[in-house]
Amino acid sequence: MAQSVSQRQLAKLLNVSEGAVRGAIRANRISRLPGGLIDPDAARAAWIATTDPVRTKVRTSEKVRTQGTHPRAVVRTETEAREAVTLIARILAEEGMRDDGKGIDFGKVRTAELILKARQRHLDQAEQEGTLVDRAAAEKLFFDMAREGRDAWLSWPARVGIPMAEEIKIDPTTGKVDPRSLVAVLSDYVRQHLAEMGEPSDPEWKAPK
Repeated sequence: MAQSVSQRQLAKLLNVSEGAVRGAIRANRISRLPGGLIDPDAARAAWIATTDPVRTKVRTSEKVRTQGTHPRAVVRTETEAREAVTLIARILAEEGMRDDGKGIDFGKVRTAELILKARQRHLDQAEQEGTLVDRAAAEKLFFDMAREGRDAWLSWPARVGIPMAEEIKIDPTTGKVDPRSLVAVLSDYVRQHLAEMGEPSDPEWKAPK
């Protein structure tokens, strides 16, 4: 544990007013030690976990102090509040951060925000590099290719049925189709059909919107 400090010293360490520290102590956001001093490490962790970064006086710009770096989201109903908490919890869980049972504090909110910003930068970079494709274009291409393949196979039996029948051998002892001959002829015609269909060409993706 770091050396204990007074309220005034803690205010300097946190770069806030001494009045802000006193208010945090009154609200039980920061705890005193038995002798009246404060553990600076525990106090700093408690301050980060319970202080709204938009309202903190650590910021210097007047615009940032009053508005934050982004417009503040307004939660108007209890349902919206639950949805916000659920979203933050899901983002943290996706990154492997287990729920510690302490609920959502401002530290976790900032972590989720940083994760979202990192994801957005990754998407922006992928778009600039041309590796990000438009979902609607991809779905349309997949549908068109599947339809072409379906149509090709639907028309195939009528096209090859007669020549296949002429090549398939009949077992003279039973008067029935020779199974081995049927498999061999069918396999040849399937391979021929696949060769005619060819390999899919490289798609021309539309620029993502």
